[in-house]
Amino acid sequence: MGYDKMKRTTVMKLSIVAGFILSLGMSGCAPVTLSSDPAGAQVYIKGKDKQSIGETPLRVNLMAADKELVVRKSGYFSQTVVLSPIDPESINVKLLRRDKVLLLSKPDGAELFVEGERVGRTPYRIDYKKPWRTFEVKAPGYATVNYTIPEDPEGDVMIDLERDNSVLIVSKPKNAEVFTEDGKLVGKTPVGVPGEEVRNLELRKDGYYSKIFVIDEETESPFLIELEREPIVIVYSDPIGAEVIHRGVTLGITPYRHLVKSDMDITLVYDRYQTRQIMIAPDSPREVHVALDPKPFVTIRSKPAGAQLYRSGGVELLGTTPVEVLIERDTAFEIHKEGYDIKPFTLSSQSNRDVIVPLKQTVGILEKVVKIDSQPSGAKVYRPGGAEFIGETPLEQHVRGERTFELQLDGFKTKIVTVAPDSADNVTFALAKDESARNVTVSDPLLNTPSSF
Repeated sequence: MGYDKMKRTTVMKLSIVAGFILSLGMSGCAPVTLSSDPAGAQVYIKGKDKQSIGETPLRVNLMAADKELVVRKSGYFSQTVVLSPIDPESINVKLLRRDKVLLLSKPDGAELFVEGERVGRTPYRIDYKKPWRTFEVKAPGYATVNYTIPEDPEGDVMIDLERDNSVLIVSKPKNAEVFTEDGKLVGKTPVGVPGEEVRNLELRKDGYYSKIFVIDEETESPFLIELEREPIVIVYSDPIGAEVIHRGVTLGITPYRHLVKSDMDITLVYDRYQTRQIMIAPDSPREVHVALDPKPFVTIRSKPAGAQLYRSGGVELLGTTPVEVLIERDTAFEIHKEGYDIKPFTLSSQSNRDVIVPLKQTVGILEKVVKIDSQPSGAKVYRPGGAEFIGETPLEQHVRGERTFELQLDGFKTKIVTVAPDSADNVTFALAKDESARNVTVSDPLLNTPSSF
């Protein structure tokens, strides 16, 4: 064989091989084993997904034109696989579990309806266990869209809404009502209204001044309207139902609504609670909350029960134990019961709300009447500290234990005295003249006073 013949034979063989390779590249691709995690997913040709070509793991040898495959498995996001001649012989597709699929929209916050019933707004979690597949998607200023969600999405589903010719009216604050000139309600902001023609509208919201505005074809969307708040203040109290009083006139009970044009003081009054005074003004918060403090009522009990409760000095009877008493400042009391010593004690606004006073049985003299007099007579007799007037000397007092009194007489020094069951039947106390311009000297109220609880 000559050199030229050998050359022609070699070129022919190379041409055949090159043609075969080119044909393979044009008409198909190398076999590929397609697997998935988890296994058992169905494989479809993209765009021809009515019939599955097999289940993973699957060996595929497709025409070059069919190089896109879709891998699907119930409960998982589907995934598209693009094959090429340079792919490895084995491809594994990791499928993500479809635990949560969101229906999104542009713009965000579109309302979703199913058969005319509102079911939510975007972003909206799609529940594939429910039969809903088609949603009516609405957003002010945008054309309504009917959208059917895919059975096997590859991720969250996005809906792009297209603008319509309406003007979106928004307000500050939100949820204001839009009315036409003839008083017909259009809706609550944000709301879309047709912008092709001139329209006079009114915006209203409780607690704000209404505002009239005009919409036409040149109005830009969204159209923002800010409302000015009326100076209305609502006063709440805890507990509710307190009287609201201004300058001695009862205005109402809480919760109380008032249009405040200038600063005003109001008083809140509620039975068994401390009175509170507050000021409200045009720039006060719309809602004012006032907590009322309970008055310091104390229930006084004795052990044994059924004793008589007096203010200190034994003149004013308050009742038979148990007795409820309002204690707004330090107050001295006495408990009397036949066969028991008189028990003096003091309570304050900080005392416990329930106080038990133990009584001690009397030993010896049960009770004695002592006549208290002064020299000169006519002195006023008070309990220690001068807080409660008892009478004027001469004065008889029942004594079943030590009793302390305060004697006061103009021109004489105040005198603290004590009597007891072993005192004489008649006791006279001499008063010393006060040489210092009749100034009254008050003795230490803690001397000879009862113990405190």
